[in-house]
Amino acid sequence: MKELSGWKRKAVLLFASEKKLGASEALSSYSNKSYADMKAKILTENEVELVEDAHKPRLKNLSDHLNKVKAEFINQPEICFYHATLIILLRRGYKLQETFKEFERLWEAESDFLLNSLSLRWIVSACDTFVDHSTDPLRSAILLNVATLVNTLKVYETQTYLCGLKDIKTTHEENTNALYAEHLTLYNGLTYFRIGTDDTLRNMRERYEGFKKLDPLAAKILLFVFDKIQALDTAFSLVKSLHKDEKSQWWV
Repeated sequence: MKELSGWKRKAVLLFASEKKLGASEALSSYSNKSYADMKAKILTENEVELVEDAHKPRLKNLSDHLNKVKAEFINQPEICFYHATLIILLRRGYKLQETFKEFERLWEAESDFLLNSLSLRWIVSACDTFVDHSTDPLRSAILLNVATLVNTLKVYETQTYLCGLKDIKTTHEENTNALYAEHLTLYNGLTYFRIGTDDTLRNMRERYEGFKKLDPLAAKILLFVFDKIQALDTAFSLVKSLHKDEKSQWWV
């Protein structure tokens, strides 16, 4: 490949640097703040600058993109936006080793606060970040379960939306009774979940619990998300509401 020269090379470098330009300044604004300071401070609307093309998922200019994301954290603790900033910088390749070290330190110190303050979207993003950058393959493997759980739910919910079933909140008694009665064939050797007695999810949770001795932080995040999706309006919570067998409960 012919090497670019002159104004073409300068233009490419300028375009490439736009993704990271201002990264150092973005981090330095937090250099004199402790985690306690950032947890105590609540972001206000006055601190967020409006940007053009805010509807786009990603903006090339780092400053614009950070301001776009910051709007998501109005009325939330500043530490949540700081966490998002670290993820954004890592995805743009900014000082990967140093930035990930701080990201990891943040989670080790404030995991409880982050889990109870962040949306599932940002918890999954955090798990993806560990998978992408952690040098511990066990931690990456455990946390990949979080993304798999949530992404599977998103695919299912997308299917129900596409099929016009999104607003159905009630079950058909005939179908419910059939699933109580026996294991019904799904496809390729699989069966539908056996309503009321199936122990599949209980066994899966026990396997998740087994990770606690191997990696307490990763197991805590995985179990938090697994419990969270039982409480939201998901397929998990519907099946939970119909479950009868106490021995095979998976949410306790």
